[in-house]
Amino acid sequence: MGFKKTAFLVIVTIMKKKVSALLLFLPVLFVSAQQNRYTDFSLKSLQTYSYRTSPITIQKLAFKNELQYAYNVTFRSMGLTVSARLSIPAANQESIKGIAIMLRGHQNPRGYYTGKGTENPAKGYLQRGWAIIAPDFFGYGSSSPTPSPRELHQFYCTVNAVELYKSLEKPDFIFSSAIPQSDRTALPALFKKIALWGHSNGGQVALHFLEIIQKPVPTVLWAPVSLPFPDAWTHYRRNNNWAERFKKEQPALDFSLIAYLEKIAPGTRILLEQGDKDTAVPKAWNDALVRAIEQENSRREQARRGKIELRYEVYKNANHNLNPYWSTVLPRDAAFWDQS
Repeated sequence: MGFKKTAFLVIVTIMKKKVSALLLFLPVLFVSAQQNRYTDFSLKSLQTYSYRTSPITIQKLAFKNELQYAYNVTFRSMGLTVSARLSIPAANQESIKGIAIMLRGHQNPRGYYTGKGTENPAKGYLQRGWAIIAPDFFGYGSSSPTPSPRELHQFYCTVNAVELYKSLEKPDFIFSSAIPQSDRTALPALFKKIALWGHSNGGQVALHFLEIIQKPVPTVLWAPVSLPFPDAWTHYRRNNNWAERFKKEQPALDFSLIAYLEKIAPGTRILLEQGDKDTAVPKAWNDALVRAIEQENSRREQARRGKIELRYEVYKNANHNLNPYWSTVLPRDAAFWDQS
């Protein structure tokens, strides 16, 4: 065997050993990266996250009628694409009272379309002069796929909501060239108010949002999932083993909405609405949330700090969607935002 061939075989042998050692180490690196990813998106970390604004690009007209111009739009969040439904009242632009960010509850990806889960209640708000924008979130509509780990979806949604809010403070709307002038409506250069609405899982995102934004954004919550993470995630996915492992590896309080109620801005007005026959979000969860907010307000009173202005409405025999009370609920919600 020649010298060159011998040297080559020695180098190959050494490289194989190094690759084998690296392969043994890769699972450790992967677990470490996953753990860092969890930590990066805890509520504690999101207090100092570097939030960015984005233009809102109007991609196409979904439909228009005597009530609204409904557009499919996109914006950027976490460096990725989020699609959304933007609905503008068909009435004079000057009569628009503000814009409400609507955060929907869980939807099955099969059969999902942009605006599903919010379009029906949105009609009641549009009739009362409120523009609406409802993000699809990652993995839905024309949005980018959900980043890994997927278990943090609620926290990615929180970043989406905060970055959308910041983008709406001084909106930069861009019409796609594919939309003819006849399908374009005048859009406000500045909204008089920005409000928030959250239903079910979207209600949990809204609570996270308030703890991050630390501004008195008037908020309507329909049966919010108020059980803290990861217990809420486990409740709906029945994965107790994952939750127990998560709690051992992560400081769970860093992800708990109850632990961060102190971050909600003084004077924040919240209208929490709950059906007493709700089987998706038990009334007991939000009874407990109300008690936690009352305890937080007691601490604030002692510290002479502004309270969270909570209003709790329970509807007898109402389900998770507050049916059959929409004729009461929708005007009440809009009036609540009007008065904020």
